[in-house]
Amino acid sequence: MEIKNNVEIIFRQVCKAHSNKVNQILRKVNLHKGQPLLINFLVKEDGIPQSNLAKELSITPATVSAMVKRMEKAGFVLRKRNTEDERVSNVYLTEKGREVSLELDSLQNEMENLVFKGFSDEEKDLMKGFLERIDENLK
Repeated sequence: MEIKNNVEIIFRQVCKAHSNKVNQILRKVNLHKGQPLLINFLVKEDGIPQSNLAKELSITPATVSAMVKRMEKAGFVLRKRNTEDERVSNVYLTEKGREVSLELDSLQNEMENLVFKGFSDEEKDLMKGFLERIDENLK
């Protein structure tokens, strides 16, 4: 098997390059990978209990806790004790978090334009179908 033509190796290289570029683009707004998903979720459901974020984002509670702590330190979110159960912390977007949420669409478009430069709409549709099948296979 020739390494250069191994699809799985090429796929890993593409995933790594994509991840590196996403991180580079997110640094423009002082975000880290994973945080835009949390911000987008809070735009729709602000004030959700932190424990529910883990379920909704399909990540561990420890990961959510670290992410929220980091984002709170950066000024994007705020944790408040739940008035009905003080053991629970609800997570809210700050004004800064709302402002950066508005920039996320343009950053996503920037990334998509970079990734699919020179691709036709038909090729993008084919790629989407392939990636959805790969995702299902891996689940």
